[in-house]
Amino acid sequence: MELNTINKVGTWSEAADRINNNFSKTSTEIEKAKLNSSRNKGLFGTLAALKAAVPSPVVGDWAVVGNTIPGLVYKCITKGTWTSTGATGGGGSFELNDYLTSEEITDVASIL
Repeated sequence: MELNTINKVGTWSEAADRINNNFSKTSTEIEKAKLNSSRNKGLFGTLAALKAAVPSPVVGDWAVVGNTIPGLVYKCITKGTWTSTGATGGGGSFELNDYLTSEEITDVASIL
């Protein structure tokens, strides 16, 4: 996600447009994250444990079955039914480069 730069010069309406656009982009990304996180039901040692914990999955729900990650991925394709995808996974990752800084942080309270 690329946000608009808020210029120090210009009119308030131009800045407001850029700020509002940034809020819209951020809200969209937050909603995507909420949707993805709510669909992951977690790690379960057995299929029976998954079915006991989430007996009525909705389409899009998924979980990992096994004692470790990566484990066998199960997904709800038909409402109320867990189906093995045949794939393994569950670790997940995300890119941190956009959040890196060369500035040394000496006071955590100053960035909160």
